[in-house]
Amino acid sequence: MRIDSTKWVNMPKTYERNQKVEGTEPTRTNRPDEVTISSEARLRFNETTPSRTEKIESLRQAIQDGTYKPDAKKIAERFLNL
Repeated sequence: MRIDSTKWVNMPKTYERNQKVEGTEPTRTNRPDEVTISSEARLRFNETTPSRTEKIESLRQAIQDGTYKPDAKKIAERFLNL
């Protein structure tokens, strides 16, 4: 059996071709991203208790220090309970 390598040189290119489908081009705008926070969300944020704020700050500090080690099993259990 003889395999002529010149015939197989362009074979990978067959799979590399990208076919464009009409209407699938993303539209791009020059507008910056924008986030809007509702008044209800602002009120709830301002209602946080001091103990909650302290917990958040301690977690933030632990993350910055590199000492925060979350328990992977607890995280997985919470995902499974959704």
